[in-house]
Amino acid sequence: MITTESIKEYLDKMYGNSLYEELESTDQDKIIFGALELLKDNFKEESITDRAVALQVLYMLEGEEEEFSKLKRHGVKSYSVKGVSVTFDGTEIAPSVIQLLEPVPKAKVGRLI
Repeated sequence: MITTESIKEYLDKMYGNSLYEELESTDQDKIIFGALELLKDNFKEESITDRAVALQVLYMLEGEEEEFSKLKRHGVKSYSVKGVSVTFDGTEIAPSVIQLLEPVPKAKVGRLI
């Protein structure tokens, strides 16, 4: 069963978790809760793993640091500043999490009669 503590343990072992480690304990709990709830809204709860939540937490923190998450939440599809243009494609869920929780179906071999 997934718990906040099991997710924290997973995050502590991950490389590139400095944004997470900089947070106070209560903020860590809040971002984990937010990531888990977002994943529950989009995937079956029994398929969600500590790894998926940890990857989502890091994705959310990176987006907040670069301020892209706020634009995505407000439905902005394209953004440009001083000659630099960004086009957003996808959802609030990390592509690695989508790949992890929605694996490509494998071909099945059957027999026609």
